[in-house]
Amino acid sequence: MTAKAFDQGLFQEHVELLRLFLTRREEIVERIESLLNAQRKPVQYLQDRPLLSRHFEDCFFARPTVTEAQTHLRSQLEEAHWAAGFRPRQVHHVFNDLIHPAEMMIRAFHCWQQTRWPGGNGRTHYANTLFGLYLIRRLEFLSMRIWDENPANAGGRLAEIQAVLDELRRYSPANQPPIVRNARWLIPLAQSPITDELAPYLEVARQVTDALPKEDSLEIWKAHVRMLGGHLTSQIRYYCTKDSVAMDDASVVVRTRTSNALDFALLLQGLVELLKAYDRALESGDERLRLEMAGAICQGISPDPELFINRVEMLGAYTMMEHVFIARDRDGHAAYSPLGQRHVQLLKDYDGLIHRLAGALRDDAPRFRPVEGCCSPYGVLFGTPANLLEHMGLKALEHDAETRFSVEDSFGDGDLNGEKLAWVNGWRNLPHIDPEVQRMYDYPQQFAEEIYARIEHELRQQDSKETGRLYITSGAESESDSEVPEIPEPPARYFGSSDKQIVAAHKAEPYGREQLLRDRQEGHFLVSYETSGGWVALKKNLLAEVIGAGQDAKIAGLPPDAAQVLRLMCPGL
Repeated sequence: MTAKAFDQGLFQEHVELLRLFLTRREEIVERIESLLNAQRKPVQYLQDRPLLSRHFEDCFFARPTVTEAQTHLRSQLEEAHWAAGFRPRQVHHVFNDLIHPAEMMIRAFHCWQQTRWPGGNGRTHYANTLFGLYLIRRLEFLSMRIWDENPANAGGRLAEIQAVLDELRRYSPANQPPIVRNARWLIPLAQSPITDELAPYLEVARQVTDALPKEDSLEIWKAHVRMLGGHLTSQIRYYCTKDSVAMDDASVVVRTRTSNALDFALLLQGLVELLKAYDRALESGDERLRLEMAGAICQGISPDPELFINRVEMLGAYTMMEHVFIARDRDGHAAYSPLGQRHVQLLKDYDGLIHRLAGALRDDAPRFRPVEGCCSPYGVLFGTPANLLEHMGLKALEHDAETRFSVEDSFGDGDLNGEKLAWVNGWRNLPHIDPEVQRMYDYPQQFAEEIYARIEHELRQQDSKETGRLYITSGAESESDSEVPEIPEPPARYFGSSDKQIVAAHKAEPYGREQLLRDRQEGHFLVSYETSGGWVALKKNLLAEVIGAGQDAKIAGLPPDAAQVLRLMCPGL
């Protein structure tokens, strides 16, 4: 399914619709408040997301608020986003979507059931919050349509979205949180849910770099790199807490590197742009830009500073996704796809930039060392960036909730008075949340300091790591012809297969076909290929446990096509 292109006329219709909502805010909020007056409704109603979603949108699309001609715009943005490859995956026991007022209503109802249902003023207060969240959701969708029809107009369309966002903030009641201030941050926010398709993210990355004015492109990449860095360090914190291990434990390192191919690939692309801007700032003496870029770069490399600073030759293999970056040339041979060609060039660019600029980064990094009593972005914990908006939206249940900060402030490096720390710690400080759960998510000062310490250590230890080499032969090549030294082949545990004969021959560990294909889609393997009895895959664990340990590895006996794919998947090894 492909997304319907938004020509200038259709884009403008959606902008005008949002402005109409703003002019009719009072009557829409009144309808939402009526929906929130639901204390006598059955529990099933209070938890019925599809029904609540429909009723909530009715508050906006009721006549005479909109015309008959405008009603067709109701689901158009969402459908276009899903059709472009960003349909959220169904995740067991986890809400996985952009900020959604119906979900926020369910959470508010749960809170009020545990405490007390608010009166009219309290309901109106939260109705205003939901109004704002709904417009932000639609603006997120709209931000992903700025390249449709004519990418050359993308900058102008983004400016129109910024104007609507400014109007939303300007005319909101004083006790409402701003949530998002910068329209350029909407683009990475719109990509935060977990999806099944990976290539669309890389297509958007290309458009951000190629189609937007440099100032817009750089701000989007700064936002995206900071969000990705925060998401991945939060993931590390979860692994460490769950398994009671240190962040440098081998299990955490392997899991982080092997399960985040897309996030690492996007980080790479963003870091290239930030490093270029950092380089320009060093040359021009622009201290503000230099420190702004340095802070974002440090957060970008924070999930794995060893890999991003001193193991760049391995970064290529970790960021490669076979079904995205490998295609067939005219003769049917394995070759890089256009996205793959672009990615390999970015790897070369990044290698040169990080090695040349690591010294300057080492000098600037101490400015971002976490300080006791203040909030560092290294300690802000969240699942996906959309969760941050959910935290702020739910905290708005309280009339005295902080209204000075927005999502951009979650990733800022300054917090001189500790006010931002109190804001972040307050997200989960609600009367219906168990105090033990609140303590579990308190700002982790020690963790933030350890994240920073790893960055500083790797910047000082530049080029100190030894990396093994990967030797590849196919079944059509003899060992004598291939000039491969005498190196033992990796144990069967590095291979997974759904082919029972291969498993019975102790050449691979058993791996269910459906799971293998899902993990292939996620970029977990160095190479995978189909046999007469199933599939075989070489796991990326080999990189950390063998190649990264300074040992050489030999992969022999692959089908010729698979051998060529593996060579393409491991640039630099």
